[in-house]
Order: sequence, then structure tokens, then C-alpha cells
Amino acid sequence: MDKSDLILFESVLKDSLASFIDFSAYSLYFPREIPPVMHNGEKIIPLVEKDRTLLPLVHQEQFLGIFMARGTSQEKINDLSGILPEIVSLCLDKVILHKSSITDHLTGLYNQNKFLQITENAVEDVLAGLCLEGAESLDGGLNRYSASFCVMLLNLDRFKRINEVFGYAFADNVLRELAGQIVEELPEQARAARFENDTLAVFWPQSTPVKCRELSENLSRKIPSRVFEYGVSGEKLSLNACIGWSIFPQDIKGPEFKRPAFELAHLICQKAREALKVAKENGPGTSYAFGQILSQGGIVLEVLPLNRLIINLGKNVDASEGQKFMVWSQKFNGLSRVLQKPTHSSIGHYPPIHKGEIAIQDVQERMSIAEVLYLNDPAWKIEPGDKLSMLAERDSFLEKQAPAGQKVHSKDLFTGLYAYRDFMSLWTKARLKDKFFCMAMLKLEGVGRHQKSEGIEGENLILEITRKVDKLFASKTLGGRYSSNCLIFYHPDQGCSDLKDIWISLIKDLWTNNRLSACAGLTEFPCLNYAKTDSLENCRKALEHAGLTSPPKLACFDSITLTVSADSMFTQGDTFAALEEYKQALAADEKNTLARNSLAICYARLGRMELARQHFQEITSMDPENILARYNLGCVCIKQGDALEAEKFFSRCLDIEPEHAFSLFRLGQLAENDQEYAKAEKFYIMAGQTSSGDPLAPRHLARLYWKQGHKEKSREFLHQALLNNPRDAFSLNLMAKIYLENGDDPEIAESLARQGVALRPDVREFWLDLAEILKAGGKEGQAAQARSRAYG
Repeated sequence: MDKSDLILFESVLKDSLASFIDFSAYSLYFPREIPPVMHNGEKIIPLVEKDRTLLPLVHQEQFLGIFMARGTSQEKINDLSGILPEIVSLCLDKVILHKSSITDHLTGLYNQNKFLQITENAVEDVLAGLCLEGAESLDGGLNRYSASFCVMLLNLDRFKRINEVFGYAFADNVLRELAGQIVEELPEQARAARFENDTLAVFWPQSTPVKCRELSENLSRKIPSRVFEYGVSGEKLSLNACIGWSIFPQDIKGPEFKRPAFELAHLICQKAREALKVAKENGPGTSYAFGQILSQGGIVLEVLPLNRLIINLGKNVDASEGQKFMVWSQKFNGLSRVLQKPTHSSIGHYPPIHKGEIAIQDVQERMSIAEVLYLNDPAWKIEPGDKLSMLAERDSFLEKQAPAGQKVHSKDLFTGLYAYRDFMSLWTKARLKDKFFCMAMLKLEGVGRHQKSEGIEGENLILEITRKVDKLFASKTLGGRYSSNCLIFYHPDQGCSDLKDIWISLIKDLWTNNRLSACAGLTEFPCLNYAKTDSLENCRKALEHAGLTSPPKLACFDSITLTVSADSMFTQGDTFAALEEYKQALAADEKNTLARNSLAICYARLGRMELARQHFQEITSMDPENILARYNLGCVCIKQGDALEAEKFFSRCLDIEPEHAFSLFRLGQLAENDQEYAKAEKFYIMAGQTSSGDPLAPRHLARLYWKQGHKEKSREFLHQALLNNPRDAFSLNLMAKIYLENGDDPEIAESLARQGVALRPDVREFWLDLAEILKAGGKEGQAAQARSRAYG
């Protein structure tokens, strides 16, 4: 045990001591020397004063620090005086036991359970950051650092063979040393764990796909460079590692965000496992991102009759019906060599040649059924082993125009629906002459999920639905199979208002007579400034919107649909695309306050505060009681340096909701900045009396007391803040400054400061404070690096 363990596991120590000793507040001290008054010969004894007790923390005859308990009863402490050292020793043993429960005994890294807990906590932080009003907004404002994190898994190639050939003792030593080497290569804020057997894990907050790629490439180079020698025979060996990683929240899709943080933590780790599996399939030393699997990792497994294929992409890699892929020859891929006979020497590479385009029709857990949409050369068939690359919707050739020379097939004889490619060909021709039309997509949520709707029974359901559609709609309606459980229809010379009620009646009928849940999305042309070719994509967006509504689940493409689509883009971190989509939502309905508020948030994130302010003001003029808009407007005013206006908006929030904790905190910060400390204290205490403000108030009070020179009081509130949230970067940073100013052990100050920059590397002041602490500890070189990072 060392001093950093006391900081890391402070809550364990505090709770353990509290089971023996009653106290109202406490602090940890790490003096450079043991206070003389605590010496009793060779022993270090507790110091009991009127209302406080100083307990020396001694483990295995090593002095670590002092636990100062305030509000203690001198009488009760005297009763325990004979056993106080034993009580402290027991509590320190509990800290050690807790540490051993979260670390791997062989490597010293975190174990899998602790890693998942760290990931779960990070999920909660990121989700809180995605909310427009929350604790994080108090520090970074509307344009705060965009939160994300990476989970990376590393599996050592051929490690099982080392166990078998050289023995487990040697293999354990190899794993221990490699774990240490990997930790040395990780960024400051990353954390490592032993996930399972020979698989190690890395958690990296505030990372990006580019940074993860760079780290994986660096580890792929460094790990094989480590040579191990087997002492018995002198044999030397090295290892490669396959690496797979996933990014949160970018790799989480749609409905998955509804899962609790615990489930999302396991899910993002599972996605990293899928990436690791693909990396291992591609050979030793390979690295793969989860996001690459769908776009670049597809392979044709088997060719079926009727232009169907089996491909290796399933639900496990987020494949979904309707996704389209270009098929590339496994031989003519730009990498295969052209060999010269009879020498078989290479004279170059074959060019990459694509065979055609396919679309997923039915998604299963680890595979999908796809339909061939067109072939470049009908005589050159698709074969098992051909590679796939995902197409963006706008890049699909079939959705732009019908392939020249392709024969349009007849309807399916059983269901009476066209195959997707044939539907697209017919729709392409029909839309050229029709000036007004409606498109509808019907998703059957039960097909393929229940035994009664699988296989032949499922096709019978499709037939029944087709017959119902024929009865409800005009005969000139064009119908097709978008996927196995999604149908698509084209209604010429009709709009959403003409068809909405009919589609609702069909959805209700499916539930009443077939117990089948379904949702429908409709769009029409003309619509805003969209082209006819955009109608299919708009219909998809309406279908996604419908899936979020209450039964009967139907949505017509409108301003709310665009808002839902933009929200998804915003969640995935694509602020620019979200901004344009929110603009379209407002073009459809300028009174859509949800879209306007989100558009203002995007502008604020991009630093365009004046535009953000204008949109927030428009919301408050339309809806004076909109507390979220008023709060965000106050935040923008702060960013613009308009404190007086900000105070008015936050005060107005309190008129609407007197216990609005975040407005109370903001008003406290404004008073604190004006050095009106009594006024600031009043607001912070009021905020702390609310349910949402209670865990946040100690940090703000600690900062306030520190500014007034009340360092002991500040330290007590900081300990409380860190108990509430051990990952509170601002409290960690302030605690580090207090330790430095008080002349405590500089290593503790450094440890706290490093934790702060690890959690929030975007805060310049944290790096500058770390630089001062490193300088005080004589680490000039590292201090210079920290200063460079602050302005980098």
C-alpha cells in the first residue's frame, strides 16, 4: 500500500473508520514529516483534541498520512484510545482487501469486473453530457468538450502454445512483462485491465477513431519488438497481438441508447470483441475497429438460388435490412499479384473490379441473406469469398437509376410483390412522369421473431397483407419487398393526407386479426426542396420516426421526423450534419421549438454564439415558460461576457421553477466571479437543498471557501465532493492545488492533478496546474511538456 491508494480508495477508508468512530467531517493530510506531537518514543500515536482527532495512518511500520476526523467526542475517543492503532490497522487492511478485489494478481492491472465498472461510469458521464442540461454543463457550457471513449481489446497470438511448450511460470512472466509494456505505451488518461486469460483491455476516455487507430498501430509495432528468452534453453521468442476496439457513443445505434448504463457497458465491450474476432480472422498482428466491420469486413459465404446470397454480417455487427454493398472480386481486388509463368515471379497487381451491388433482405444474429440488385457483367457471377464494401444511400447506383439492359422480372408468384431491385427499376421509371406521389414503408415487427411468423408461415402473412393492401388501395399502387420484414409501396397522384387514415386502419387490423405489431412511414413529393430521388430516404426516416411513436405506429415525413433524424446524427457526434437537418426541420415547421433549441445547441458547440442566442430568444418569444431555452440562453450570455443578461435569464428560470438547481448554481457562479461570496454561498446552499443539486453543491462550496482562504473548510467539502463523484475532475484539480499550497507530499498533489487532466484533458488550466506541481517536485522536463499540452 502507498499514499496514492489512500487517495484512490478514500471512501473505503472513511466508511471503515466511521463504523468505529463518529465524526461529522474529515480530511486527509500527507505531511512531509510526522508532526512531533504525534511521537511517543518510537511509536506514532493519535492526537486527540477538543473537537477533532488526528489518526496516523501506519501500515507495516510505514507512515502514510493522517486522517483528521472533525466533530468527534473527546470522551468516546478516550475510551477507544487503547485500541485506536489496531482500529486504523484493520481499516487499512480493508483498503488493501478492496484493492485486491479489483485488480488482477498476476499483472497488477484492473480485473474485468472493475474494467466494466469503469466503462459503466463512463457511459453515464457521456450520456449526461449528451443531455442539454446537466452537471457537466456547469463547467464546460454549451460548447464543452465532446465526450466519448474507446474500449480496446488486445489478444496475444500463440500465447497458448507458450503455456504448452515453456510452461505456465514462464508464460505468466511473459504476460506480466507485456502488460507492463502496454501500460507504458498508453496515454496518460488511459486505464488497462486483464480482461480474460491472454486478453488485455484498454479504456481510453476522450478518444477519437483516429487516435485509436494510431494507438493500435503503435502497440502492434511495440509488442513484437519485445524479445523474451527462455532461461533453460536460451530460446528467444516474441509475440504479436490482434487488436479490436469500439467507440462510445459512435458505435451505439438508435434503440440501443434506451438500454441502462450497465447493459451499454457490456454492449460496447461486446462490440470490441467482435472487432477483435475479425482482426484475428485477418491474421496475426491485425487491428480492426468495430465501425470497419460493416463497411469493409463483409464476405460472401454462400451463393443461393433466385439471386440470393449468404454474407457474414449479422446483428452482431449492426447489419440491418436495406443496407447496400458493392461486391468485389476476391481475385481482382487491387492486392492480388499477377504472376509470370513459368517463373511465377510477380509482375504487378490485378486492378480492383466490382461485380455488382447487393442489398440485405433478412438479418440473423451472425449472418444475413442478401439479394443481388444488379451485376456489371451477367456472365461473371458472384462467388463465395468475394469481398463487400458498404455503400452510402446516396452512392447506391440502383436508387439513382435503373441499370441499363437489366431485365425487369415479374412479381413474386406467391406474394404478388416485386423483388427490391425490380421495384426500384419500376419506381425509377414511374417517378419521371409523375409530378405528385406518395411512398410508404410498412415494417412488420413480428416477422422473423416469433415461431408462427417464420419461414412459410411468415410468407403466408406477407401474402395476406398484400391482399389487404390491394383491397384498400388503387390497383395502380406499386408494391415491393424492401427486406424480409419490410414492404414498400408507391402511390402515384396521392399524398400523405389522402392515405394516412387508410394505413392506420391497416396497422390496427394487423394487430386485431393477426396479433402482429407493425409500423409505417409515409412521405410525399413534392416536399420542401427535396428531389424525387430523396423520397426513398425520407420514407426510411419516417419509418424510423414511426418506430418511436405509440400504437398505431405511423409517421408522415415532417418536421418532427427531421428532428428525430438530426438527434441521431447529433448523438453520433456529427454536429455539422445534424445542424443541416435541424435547419430542414425548421423549414418544414418554424414553430418546432425542439428543433430550434437543438439547432441553437449546435451553433453554440461550433462557437457561433450570436446565432445560438438568436434562436434561443426566438424560442422564449414563442414559449415564455420554456425553462430549458432560458437556461441555455443564460449560458450563451455567459460565453459572450454578458453577465447581467445571464443573471436575468437564470433568475427568470427560478420564477418558473424555484428549485431549478442548475440556475441556482449559475447564479452562484456569477456572484462568485463578482466576489460577492456571501451571495454565492447562499445560492450554492439553496442548490444543495434540491435533489439534483445535492451531490454537486460540495464542490462549488469548496471552491468558494478556498477563494476566501478557508482551506480547512474547503478541504472538507472537497472530500465530500469526491465521495459523491470520485471522477469529479474539478474537485481533484482543486484538491491538488490545496495539497501543493499546504506543503504536503508533492507526489500526492501530482497524483491528483494527473487524475484531473486524465478525466478532462480539454481544460487548459488543469495542464498548467499540473505543470506547476511537477515543477515544484523538480520534474522540469515533464512540467515543460504539460505546459506545451496546455497550449497545444
